[in-house]
Amino acid sequence: MDTAFLKFSAGQLLAELFVQVHLSFKQHHMSHAPIDTELEAELQEVYLQATLWLQDISFLETETHFFRSLIDRYELAAANGQPRPFEELVSTQQERLQTLKAKIPEFLAFVEPYLGDLKKPMHLDFLNRYNMLQKELSGLFAAVRATKKELFDYTERLLPTSK
Repeated sequence: MDTAFLKFSAGQLLAELFVQVHLSFKQHHMSHAPIDTELEAELQEVYLQATLWLQDISFLETETHFFRSLIDRYELAAANGQPRPFEELVSTQQERLQTLKAKIPEFLAFVEPYLGDLKKPMHLDFLNRYNMLQKELSGLFAAVRATKKELFDYTERLLPTSK
């Protein structure tokens, strides 16, 4: 997943969404004209993006389970009874995953009423919640990617080379 693209498109999407909400609200209250269908499309896109985050979470869970398996399989234990390398790091990432796994359905439930009722006033926290979730997920992807590289480098050093 290209997180630079996600940040750019999510930022653009949210800026456009905010403008559309403001314009639709203003248009509706001034002329009682129909609510802009672009707003509905933008809201649906936000909702779809959030549902795709659940797939991202599933992928990251698979990655962290693989890390845990790798740690256990190669018994990555430090000398002198020290904690195993990566144990705490992977545990922390799994905790972050569980937190995000709970927050995304909450956000979806928060967005759903706006999909069915475009006349409903937009909550000011809408953009903030979306941005925070997107930022948390992007950060977690980066952390898991870094852990994967470090873990693979570490296990390669442990494995005997055949020459």
